[in-house]
Amino acid sequence: MITIAVANQKGGEGKTTTSLNLAMGLARRNLKTLLIDMDPQANSTGIFLNPETVEKDLAHLFQNSANLKEIITPAYNEHLWVAPSSMRLAEMETVSVNSVEAPYILRDSLSAIKEFDFVIIDCPPSLSIFTVNSLVAANYVLIPLQAEKFSMDGIMGLQQTISSIKKRINPDLEILGALITQLKPQTLLTKTILPVLTKYFRIFEHTISDGVAIGESHLAKKSVFDYNKTSRQSQEYEGFIEEVLNELKK
Repeated sequence: MITIAVANQKGGEGKTTTSLNLAMGLARRNLKTLLIDMDPQANSTGIFLNPETVEKDLAHLFQNSANLKEIITPAYNEHLWVAPSSMRLAEMETVSVNSVEAPYILRDSLSAIKEFDFVIIDCPPSLSIFTVNSLVAANYVLIPLQAEKFSMDGIMGLQQTISSIKKRINPDLEILGALITQLKPQTLLTKTILPVLTKYFRIFEHTISDGVAIGESHLAKKSVFDYNKTSRQSQEYEGFIEEVLNELKK
């Protein structure tokens, strides 16, 4: 079972979009996949379920009133399941952070689940206890980011967090790479920043261009592949997923 945390402490970088399309893309390849929505905003959950009516979600896991098997539910097709979130999860942060066991809650719960090929974790846009849990539980970190100055400003904090967790808690944690999202390839800013980004992380060859198909697919509550398989963004995410699978085979 390969666990990938999709993380970036800055919002608006494409974490949820990438988590959703990566998970659904793997499921379309008949790989049994679990999508864990660790963001209290519950945007990933909302594609499949109504977060306000879910009986059990990750808040129940963090308050120790349900295990992960009791939370996960089928989504999309027979190969994709989701561990839903809700705003209740935000209430667990102050409770969990004071516990010695807090960083290990997700890792320990995943140890009881063996039937998935992939676990994709959609992390919140912060270095909260939920992001820490995700990094402790993960084999790999995938970092979506834009080729913009403000995106670069948060890289050092994320790098330090990853390095600290790798050193102290999860020595097997590796950075899978950075995926450039919402790319505007002809701008001077992009041409200036992309070479700088390569000094921090491995950058995936496939990038996700700026376009309307992504936002429209969210409104339609579909993957970009199902919404418009001929769109540039659909083809880019298909290529990115193949690149991920090839990288994991090395």
